[in-house]
Amino acid sequence: MKRSKKCWLGNMSIILMVALTTAGCANGNEAATQLPTSNNKQESSDNFGTEAPIEITWANSINPPDNNNNYVQQQIESKFNVKIKNVRLERSTWKEKFNVLLASGQIPDIFPVDADMTDMATWADQGLIASIPREEIEKHMPKYAIHLKAEDPGAWEVGLYQGKYWGIPKVWPPGNDGLLPGYNENWLKEIGYNEPPKTLDELHDVLTKFVNDDPDGNDRKDTYGMTARGQLPIQMFTSIFSAYGVSPYLFINDDDGGGVVYGGITEQTRSALKTLNQWYEEGLIDPEFITADNHQINEKFVNQKIGYVDNLGWISYYKDSAYITKPALEKGIQVVAGTPLIGPAGKPYAFSSGSRQAPLMLGVQLEEDDKKRQKIEQILEWVSTNPEGWLMTTQGVEGVNYDMVEGKAVPRTGTEANVNKTGAGSFYNPLVWINKDFIAEYSTKQDALELEEKINRGYIPLRDDLQAAVLETKTKYWPHLQTLQDTYLIKAVIGEENTDSDFDTFKAQWLKTGGQALTDEVSQVYAERSRN
Repeated sequence: MKRSKKCWLGNMSIILMVALTTAGCANGNEAATQLPTSNNKQESSDNFGTEAPIEITWANSINPPDNNNNYVQQQIESKFNVKIKNVRLERSTWKEKFNVLLASGQIPDIFPVDADMTDMATWADQGLIASIPREEIEKHMPKYAIHLKAEDPGAWEVGLYQGKYWGIPKVWPPGNDGLLPGYNENWLKEIGYNEPPKTLDELHDVLTKFVNDDPDGNDRKDTYGMTARGQLPIQMFTSIFSAYGVSPYLFINDDDGGGVVYGGITEQTRSALKTLNQWYEEGLIDPEFITADNHQINEKFVNQKIGYVDNLGWISYYKDSAYITKPALEKGIQVVAGTPLIGPAGKPYAFSSGSRQAPLMLGVQLEEDDKKRQKIEQILEWVSTNPEGWLMTTQGVEGVNYDMVEGKAVPRTGTEANVNKTGAGSFYNPLVWINKDFIAEYSTKQDALELEEKINRGYIPLRDDLQAAVLETKTKYWPHLQTLQDTYLIKAVIGEENTDSDFDTFKAQWLKTGGQALTDEVSQVYAERSRN
């Protein structure tokens, strides 16, 4: 595809210029947060003399600072002789507002971390992002490259498109963890279980008793066994599908030698849907799952309307987790993690999203500005792999945002301790996850590490064979295919469509309306990666 930046920009209406006032662009004139003292101010690592600072336009939607010219910004500017212009975006609306910026020709030097693979391919085709040689990243970010190799050397492939690398590889290691089923332990004991169920059949028995045996002791039949995250179907009934060895929204390698297949049209998915429909008809599944998101799931579990949740990562079982565990403990409910259920697949599979993400992208203007591009690489190397840079950009200022207690950065409470006031919280550290040692050493409490060691083991992660990849057919067909699948799966669970002839019809439609083309491209990319 041709890179058509001028054409794309020229076709946009001048009305878009007006909308820029809502996009969070910053000119750095706001007052600085009054935090640094002369003793704490970051000393420059180089003697810059009279050299003018390099201006960097930094866009992100993760923890945008409350003010420009904040403490963390000042420290980075001083150390590297740069001047940062913030583009502060809200996570819920960042894409719309960022596209307005791009349409107006205002291309930042550093792009938001939430951009995905489709964004990368689109912006590369439109001439909006810079291609960066892998060798340059390895040269100017050597420690980062070492950590990346240790975590996932295949992450480089994610940013490879049209023969070029379109950014700095980025990973999210927690994505490799599987989702673990969780139970109201009080309810389990009430129905005679001293430990969580281990098989799909045992889960069926538990859910049945959660509904029929009055586990909350209120003398009313007003409970369900489980609900599901209907607003994010990829996390819907994950433990049940995993027991059948499948995730409906992932491509998997067929164990029978059939190559890469899409989970949603397999016989395993058909069988899992039959089970789910049976359980729905038995009244084990809350019918409001269709509109439920994590907030509603949290609320139903804490209010003892359900006793089982299956979209919890190990950290959600920690006592301070705002999702399920902490609010449950506040009401006297003990939450216990189970192991992935053994079902027809015969193995303990656990859904995992995977760690690979779209790379961190830089504006196309940096292709012709070696000095600025390499300066940005140096900054990113420091904030992601240097303990001083990592602590400052993620935790903030010691004595203001956190206290060091037995080597751990323990956050302070109160509005004045909010990291957004100092510019911390990873707005200036988009590669924060690359060094797991920092996270374990500085910000994860010892009892949380012990919890991870105890429960985050003994399962087989069930993840997409490609994870992140540029797929032209997905860009073209996915919106329709996803809607088609979301609709069918929900209707199959609640019985509005059957899992026999209607499943066959859904499968045929999925393949005919782009699914076959998508599968063919996935198989091609998978084969190419396997040869490398």
